[in-house]
Amino acid sequence: MGSIEGRVGGSFDGFDVSVTVEDGGTSISGRIGGVFRGGDIKLHINQDQIEGRLGGMLHGQSLSGEFGKESFAGRIGGGVLGKEIWLMHTNNQIEGRVGGESLGFSCLLYYDAALETLTGRLGGEVIGHSVELKVSGASPLLAALLAVLTYHYHQFSSRSNAAPHQ
Repeated sequence: MGSIEGRVGGSFDGFDVSVTVEDGGTSISGRIGGVFRGGDIKLHINQDQIEGRLGGMLHGQSLSGEFGKESFAGRIGGGVLGKEIWLMHTNNQIEGRVGGESLGFSCLLYYDAALETLTGRLGGEVIGHSVELKVSGASPLLAALLAVLTYHYHQFSSRSNAAPHQ
């Protein structure tokens, strides 16, 4: 069993990440955010395919995608309001993009295998969030995916904060 824990964003405007990886890395479950402003996460990996849900049935989004040897390509949300996710892992660096050039955000993260940490930045230097995750028994690419999902969900729930959070 593995885990991915830490924070995306600062102490006032960020989300905690607390996720367990079970069944040989095929089942991922946990929570991002807090009790009142956050969401459950349940993902299932079958071969290279990943599917699951972030948030509740009413206020949440589906995820589907595929892991390559050192990459991930997928989509969070529906066909109209969703966003594409692209991540590439090279050496100790994971970079990528969520969404388009105008309405998306960039990903630049670094994995330290000796410390089992994933750190870096999502979004820009001014309007973005820092990432500090402890990764144990899970791939750095999966941890990066959870980081971008957390930042995406933070943006998603901030835009629709009148809706109940699950």
